[in-house]
Amino acid sequence: MKTETFSGVVENAYGEKLTTPVKFTGTFEAYEKYEDMQAKNDVPSNDDVLQFRNNQLKANARQKAMTEALEAAGISKPDPNDPKVVLARMIRDVEKLDIPQEQKDMMSAVLKQKQVA
Repeated sequence: MKTETFSGVVENAYGEKLTTPVKFTGTFEAYEKYEDMQAKNDVPSNDDVLQFRNNQLKANARQKAMTEALEAAGISKPDPNDPKVVLARMIRDVEKLDIPQEQKDMMSAVLKQKQVA
């Protein structure tokens, strides 16, 4: 087994947007080979594998049904290169910057002004 590290940022918790995002890190012991799982008697049961696969199939079918329903309703996925989509993404990305809120507000205002023009 080998130790693997992960990290992330929590921006929303318990239904509320945090005023300051919270960073976290952690580690876990990952198997390197299937045989290692077998040796520790930590192999998923047939029922676990069945449930896992059925969840995958359901998720795929659900996504396909949602896409078909949206298309039937005349709602299509926006073109990621459309200038309005790019501008909206840029405004959202500004909020993720590690800079003072005053600068974020100023940058967002400039982008929104471009959006109106």
